[in-house]
Amino acid sequence: MEVKCKIWIEEDGKIFGKGPYELLKAVEKTGSLSRAAKSMDMSYNKAFHLLKDIEKRLGYKLIETQTGGKSGGGSTVTNAGKDMVKRYEKLIKLSEDTISKLFQEIFLET
Repeated sequence: MEVKCKIWIEEDGKIFGKGPYELLKAVEKTGSLSRAAKSMDMSYNKAFHLLKDIEKRLGYKLIETQTGGKSGGGSTVTNAGKDMVKRYEKLIKLSEDTISKLFQEIFLET
């Protein structure tokens, strides 16, 4: 047996969780919001509006985008976005470790 949990950040509704986290990681990897969204089977429009809504609620930008041009457009994760990803990763890791330990103590130790 094992225990599973979902962790997200809320303030008057969900602000940040696994989906936005994975989207930002994909933007970091691909350098493009469009390619990141596509890799997650999400439309560009949905990804764009998701991040804009989160940015509005947080009060800071998570990504910077550049449109088209000779060398094409692209997106980069801002320093604040990178910090959010790092903190969310830390929250998940510590939460999973703590929950796993509690599960072991409560359900598996006799």
